[in-house]
Amino acid sequence: MTLLDRVKKKVGSRREKRVELGSPASSVKLEQTSASAPVSPEVRTKLPPERAEPSETQSPSRPQSPSHPSTTTLSIRPADQLSASATPSTSDSLDLWKSAYDQFRKEGPQELLLAYDTHVLGSAPVDTDLSSRESIETALEKLLKDRENRQWKVSIRGRDVNIRAQVIRLTKILEWSDPLVKSAVSTQPYAALAWSGVSLLFPLLTSGTTENEAMLEGFSSIGELQQFWQIQEKTSLQSKHQHHYQSLTERLVKLYSLFFTYQAYVICHLSKSQFSRAWGDLSSPGFWKSKVEEIDSWSENCSRLIGVSRESEIQENRDSLLQGIQNLRESNERHIRDEQETRLLGDLAEAAGDYERYKDLNPKRVPGTCEWFLKDDRFRKWRDNTTSSLLWVSAGPGRGKSVLSKCLIDENQLAITTITITSFSNEPATGRQSTICYFFFKDGGDGPMDSAQALCAVLHQLFSCHSTSRLIKYALESYRNHERTLTKKASELWKILLACATSLDSGEIICVLDALDECKNESGQKLIKTLEEFYSRSARPLTNDSKLKFLVTSRPYDNLESSFRKFPKAVYLRFDGDDKSKEIQKEIDLVIDYRVPHITSGFADTDQQKIGECLKSMEHRTYLWLHLTFDIIEKRPSEYSRALDIETLLSSLPSQVSDAYEKILSRSTNQSWTKIILQIILAATRPLTLDETNVALALAIRKEEPESQTKLKSELWPADKFQSVVTNLCGLFVSVYDSKLSLIHQTARELLKEAMKRLLRCF
Repeated sequence: MTLLDRVKKKVGSRREKRVELGSPASSVKLEQTSASAPVSPEVRTKLPPERAEPSETQSPSRPQSPSHPSTTTLSIRPADQLSASATPSTSDSLDLWKSAYDQFRKEGPQELLLAYDTHVLGSAPVDTDLSSRESIETALEKLLKDRENRQWKVSIRGRDVNIRAQVIRLTKILEWSDPLVKSAVSTQPYAALAWSGVSLLFPLLTSGTTENEAMLEGFSSIGELQQFWQIQEKTSLQSKHQHHYQSLTERLVKLYSLFFTYQAYVICHLSKSQFSRAWGDLSSPGFWKSKVEEIDSWSENCSRLIGVSRESEIQENRDSLLQGIQNLRESNERHIRDEQETRLLGDLAEAAGDYERYKDLNPKRVPGTCEWFLKDDRFRKWRDNTTSSLLWVSAGPGRGKSVLSKCLIDENQLAITTITITSFSNEPATGRQSTICYFFFKDGGDGPMDSAQALCAVLHQLFSCHSTSRLIKYALESYRNHERTLTKKASELWKILLACATSLDSGEIICVLDALDECKNESGQKLIKTLEEFYSRSARPLTNDSKLKFLVTSRPYDNLESSFRKFPKAVYLRFDGDDKSKEIQKEIDLVIDYRVPHITSGFADTDQQKIGECLKSMEHRTYLWLHLTFDIIEKRPSEYSRALDIETLLSSLPSQVSDAYEKILSRSTNQSWTKIILQIILAATRPLTLDETNVALALAIRKEEPESQTKLKSELWPADKFQSVVTNLCGLFVSVYDSKLSLIHQTARELLKEAMKRLLRCF
C-alpha cells in the first residue's frame, strides 16, 4: 500500500467519523431528490441503487426511496463557523508555503503562470499577477466572497461510478479546506491559496471535465495529501524539537511547490486556457498519472524522513528526560550537602567558641610599637616565603605577644596580598593571596582550650570565608562518619585542614596560634608533634605541595623549645622576643609618652614629666606592668592633686607585675567579697557571665541556704549595676568583655594559683 493509499484510508476514515458525529462546521451536503424535482442545468446522472453511498452520507431529512429512481446532486455552501481542527498553522508553516510558492513561480512555465494568474485573479487589472502577497490576499478574498454569494451544485448523470466517488472525495476535501482558508487569508495567504484548490476547481466541473478520471483522481489525492501534511505540520514542525525536521522541511518545500503546479495545470486546463504543446497532452490520463506519481514519490520520501526525524526527537526527549532526572538528583544532592555544610559550620562554631572575642580582648597597638618584629628580616623572610613554613615567636609574660598577634591579623601584616576572615572578599584565593585564620588560647576561656578547639576555629574561619568556602567539601565525608564528635577529634580535624591546604585552589593558608603555652590537656605537645611531622615532609622538595604556614606565639618554656628544636631548619624559624628586650623597652617608652598626657591631663606639665621619667626608669618594665600601673594612677587622680602627693605616687609605683596586682587588689572596698569573686573565677571551667557571678556571689556570702528562689532574687545586685560592683571589688585584675568575666592575664591566674598553694601549705 503506497503512502497515498494510506493517507486516503486514514483521512477518509476521519471524514466519515466527522460526518457520523454531525460536525457543526460541515459545509457540504449530499442531497437526493425525486425524478420530478427541479435540478440544475448541469447534466444529471442516475445512480445504480446497488452502488449508492452509505446512509450516513445522505441527508437525514430526505431518506431515499428504494422503489423510485433518483438523481444525485452535490450542493456545496460556505462553512458558517470555524471548527477546532481548522486552526491555521504558525509562522513556520507560513514560511514553508511561501518558499514553496516562490519555487513554483520560479520553476513553472511562464505561460502556465500567466494563465493561472488570469483565472485566479478574474476581473483584476490587466497588469496584476500573483507574485505578491497582497495580490494573493485580494484573490482569496474575492474567492470567499463568491462562495458566500452562491451555492455550487455539481450534478453527475450516467457516468462511471468512480467519477462520482472522486467528486464526493473533492467535496470532503472542500469541507476540510474551506474553514482553513477563511482563517488563513491574512495570516498565511500562501497556504490558503494551496488549500483553495478545490474551491477553484468546482465552478469548472462540467460533464466533459468529469470524463478525465485520472485528473480528478490526482486532484483528490493532492487534497488528501494536503490534509495529511497539515496534520504533520502541527504535530512535528511546530514542536520545540522542530530543528530535527530541517531536512524534512527542505523536501516539503519541493512537495508543496508540486501541489501548486498540479493545481495550476488542472485549473488552467478546465478553464480552456491555451497551452503550449510542449506541456504535453493534458487530456491524456498518462499526463496526470505521471504528475501524481512524482508528487506521491516526493511525499513518500518526506514520510520516511518523519520516522528518522521523530527518532531523533524521541532521543532528544529521552536525553532531556535523563538530564532532568540528573538535574533533580544533583539538586537533591546539593540540598543534602547544603544541610550538611550548615550543620557542620554550626558544630564547628559551637566547639570553637567566641574566638574573635579572645582576639579583641587585647588592645590595639600604639603607633610605632611592634616594629621590633615587623621590620625584622626573619619575619619578612618567613612572610615572603612561598612554601610551607613555621615561625615560633617566644617572649616572656607581658611582652606584648598577643597585641602583636592581633596587629598581624587586623592590619594584614602576614602576607603581601591577604584575604582576612572578616573582610569576606569575593575574590578566589589564588596565587599569593592568603587566607588568615587564628585562635588565641586563654586559660579559663570558653571550652577546653585544647588543640581540637583551635582547629575547629581555624576550619570554621576557612569555611566561612567566601573565597575559601568551597573547601568545606573536604570535611563532609569525615563529618558524615563522625557527626558532632568530629569537633573533639584533633587528628581528624588536622586531616581536613591538610586536605584543604593541599588542594590546588586553596591558595596560601596562614594560621596564627597565640599563647600556645596555655593550651590544655597536653594537646599542645601533640599539636606540635603533628606540625613537626607535616613540616618534616614539606622539607622534601617532592612532597612540598601545600602552602600552609603557622605563626605560633608562647612563652619560652623549655618543653616547647625542646619540641620546636626538632623541626627541620628549612621550614622553621625561631624568634625570641626576649632578645629584643631593648627594642621592646624603647617601644614601651613610646607608649608612656603617648598615654601619660591622657591619664594625667589634670596634672601640671612638670608633674607629667616626672611621672613619665619615673615609669621609664623601671628596669624590668613590660607592657602588662605598664598597663596595670596606668590603671593605678588613673583610678584615683584626686589623691595626687598636691606636689607632695606626686612624690608619694612616684615612690609607691609597683616595680613589677606582681606588685601591681597586689596594689590593685588592696584597693578593694570589701576584701572578703573580692576573694570570693576571684575564687569563683578560678574554679569555673569556663568564663562566667555577670548574671551567673551575681548569683554565685550572693550564695557564697550567705551563711545559710536561701528559703526560696524569690528570697535569693531579692538579695541579688541590680543587673545593670553589678559590673560596677565587680570593678570596685577587683579593679583591673578582672576584665569584663561581652558580659563575661576573665582574669586580666595569665600571670594573674598564676598569682592566684600560687597564693592558693601557699594557703594550703599553711594547713
